[in-house]
Amino acid sequence: MCFRKKAKPEIVEPEKIKPTSIERISLSDLTVLLSVKFPAASLYLSDYDFLLCSPNDIALFLAQNETNKMGYVAEKRDCDDFAYRLMGDFSIPEWSDLCLGIMWTDNHAFNLFVTEEREILFIEPQTDEISETIPLGGTPRIVVI
Repeated sequence: MCFRKKAKPEIVEPEKIKPTSIERISLSDLTVLLSVKFPAASLYLSDYDFLLCSPNDIALFLAQNETNKMGYVAEKRDCDDFAYRLMGDFSIPEWSDLCLGIMWTDNHAFNLFVTEEREILFIEPQTDEISETIPLGGTPRIVVI
């Protein structure tokens, strides 16, 4: 019996986008910034320095990302799953160095990032909304960047 290999379809990758920021923040400066803003939160910071974020870059990335389209399922695919997936999607070449992570409050999990102006903004990964306020309120408990 002879098997003929099927030709693989050509995969056209979407336009590759890269972050435009070149400004960085050190681990020590980031620790101070987050500690002052969220004194009750435990901080887990993974690198010695981070690339600060342009909100426009984040919005452009979110527009091409499909995390928000997963569909919510209580206790199976809920807030923490959306937040972890979005953080994982940013963990690709060119983007993995960003000062972007996950925050847990008393009642919700979502993403956050630090801008070039050293402002902390929040992403609701279920809707892609970027905000200056913590989604659904609550007291910040854990920050992982």
